[in-house]
Amino acid sequence: MSDPYLAQLSDTLRRHGVDQPVTVVDLDRLEANCATALAAADPDLNWRLVAKSLPCLPLLDHIRRLIPTSGLMTFSEPMLTALLKAEPGTDHLIGKPLPVSSAARILAACTDAADRVQWLIDTPERLQEYLVLAEDSKSLLRISFEVDIGLHRGGMKTLQVAEAARAVTAHPHARLSGLMGYEAHLPKLPGILKSRASRSCAEAYRRATDALPETNSQLCLNTGGSLTFQSYKAAGSANEIAFGSVLVKPSDFDHASTQNFGPAAYLATPILKVMPGNALPGLDFLPRRKTDIAIFGGYYMADPVYPDGFAYSSVFGRSTNQEVWTGPMSTSAQPGDIALLRPRQSEAVLNQFGTLLAVRDKQVVHEWPCLPN
Repeated sequence: MSDPYLAQLSDTLRRHGVDQPVTVVDLDRLEANCATALAAADPDLNWRLVAKSLPCLPLLDHIRRLIPTSGLMTFSEPMLTALLKAEPGTDHLIGKPLPVSSAARILAACTDAADRVQWLIDTPERLQEYLVLAEDSKSLLRISFEVDIGLHRGGMKTLQVAEAARAVTAHPHARLSGLMGYEAHLPKLPGILKSRASRSCAEAYRRATDALPETNSQLCLNTGGSLTFQSYKAAGSANEIAFGSVLVKPSDFDHASTQNFGPAAYLATPILKVMPGNALPGLDFLPRRKTDIAIFGGYYMADPVYPDGFAYSSVFGRSTNQEVWTGPMSTSAQPGDIALLRPRQSEAVLNQFGTLLAVRDKQVVHEWPCLPN
């Protein structure tokens, strides 16, 4: 069944003059998602936005006018450097352990990075590397621990936390910032496994926070993600939750826990060619009641949603140049119309074209530059 919203969005972008691939965010839908997040998250917890999932500073600013945040979770040297230079005061929790050489460049490029960045440490060996950097740079580095609470994608074991915390607090150029435990596996587990794993994660997180100094009420104790942030309460061990993708809801975040959120981001690209009845290569003699269209670019981490009824061609395969979609013979699509795709994720997707169009009430109201990956 054709979606009138997508048809209208496509027409809005065509009238705006879109002639190359671009990312689009619907501000009305985004704001509705922000309101849903505000209603779902415990107000007694701190809330941190995941910058890689919302990789555009004006987009982050727009969201932060609606959602009070404790800072950003940032994952790469280029994005962190750009954000540190663009805005003062924002606290950054690194979302993955960066090589110590990357941290050294950031400290050299941004004079206040030591005050504003919580460096994530996943092993005792990396901790030693960062303590050497702190000594060499004479910077008071803020150290947070990545703790494995069940995802098993690396991180300190809970038994390592106490010794690591002692090493940080004893060092003259380091101070303990907190810890982060991620549990992205929980929403994807079947019922009985999920219940058991949830209890195990909560217990592992509690043991990790209990191993910190008694001043841990002043530390950043972060957990959660877009599929789980709603489940945390201030009475637990964590004092901060993180989320980001759910506010634009790419398809990887279609889940029972996010059913009240709506898709707010799309990729848009011009249709270059419309080929009704297009013959199959090598089978020119066979009639075919299908239409092929060729779009500008392709091989995007996204799925066709408009024109209605079109999908990736199994004959032509994927292409980064002019990808072919196949759909109904009866389509009204024309060259110059705007095809739409729904992203599977937002990180490394929303900023891939360098520009993000913000739409509201059937018109483009902003053209925003994106952050680097």
